[in-house]
Amino acid sequence: MVKIATRADKWIIILILAGATAWGQIPQKKRVAVFDFDNAAVQSGISIPFVQSTPPNVGKAAADLLITKLVQDGNISVIERDAIDKLLAEQNLTNSDRTDPTTAAKVGRILGVDAIIMGTITHYDFMDKTTGGGGARFAGFGGSSMKTKHDIAAKVLISTRLVSPDTAEVLAVSEGAGEVDRKGVKIDVRDASRVMGVQANNPIMNECMDKAIAQLAVQLEQQFPKLPPRSPVIDGLVADASDSGQLVLNVGRQHGVRVGDHLQVWRAGREIKDPVTGKVLMRDDTLLGEAIVVTVNDISSIAHYIGKEPAKVLDIVKSMPKAQ
Repeated sequence: MVKIATRADKWIIILILAGATAWGQIPQKKRVAVFDFDNAAVQSGISIPFVQSTPPNVGKAAADLLITKLVQDGNISVIERDAIDKLLAEQNLTNSDRTDPTTAAKVGRILGVDAIIMGTITHYDFMDKTTGGGGARFAGFGGSSMKTKHDIAAKVLISTRLVSPDTAEVLAVSEGAGEVDRKGVKIDVRDASRVMGVQANNPIMNECMDKAIAQLAVQLEQQFPKLPPRSPVIDGLVADASDSGQLVLNVGRQHGVRVGDHLQVWRAGREIKDPVTGKVLMRDDTLLGEAIVVTVNDISSIAHYIGKEPAKVLDIVKSMPKAQ
């Protein structure tokens, strides 16, 4: 004789499935998005006589260096730069919008990150003073070496803000500094461009940048464990429903859905509108039951559902209300 599973039995099975899935996973790392840093300080940061060049996009380079460092350290998960650029394009946002915390928070919520890192190059200076050496040469004879002596000083300062995607609040600030001060550096005048002619490949400035980024990474990684746990508001739809109670939802990791989440399933009802303005005041929706998420990818998820009647495509899924 086959025993028919009761409602309680089904819930026990679902809880075991969800628990097994969650227990089988390594605790999830904090997820962050790094926006291109503000490049403004670089525009007048290097003054080199007789050399004209367009300042490089140091802000983007600094962000790339920080991403590389954070990924190598392996303590957090960093959103791919392409995903951020694609989302900015889809939202019709420009690069200048990246410096606005409110806009960054909006993008961060869509990406489903725990925090956004925004940065500014606050200081970017390079000084090269010739102090001696070199001399006239004629047909390869006479004169002194083609090398000249230089006093070189360089400094890079970078500040970052760790921004909440939920409130746009600045949760923490960090600052990294890189300096080089060298006297009597011998440089072959034929290779002087390697030091000062092309700013984007300036080895001295690159050294300063590496030092500043290393300091920033250490400070930021101390802040990541302190990030407040996120309570994203889930608002999605049932994309597919099977007779067995398995639901495919159109919300996933990017929307804040996690394995083990309990979601409410609602049937959409009639809209109640303001008779004067036509604005929707409320909806007469019906609560059907609950679903437990067992599998998640970036844009969708699978949940096991139990309710008073079968769920259907286009039924609404919402976060569980917070306990009062």
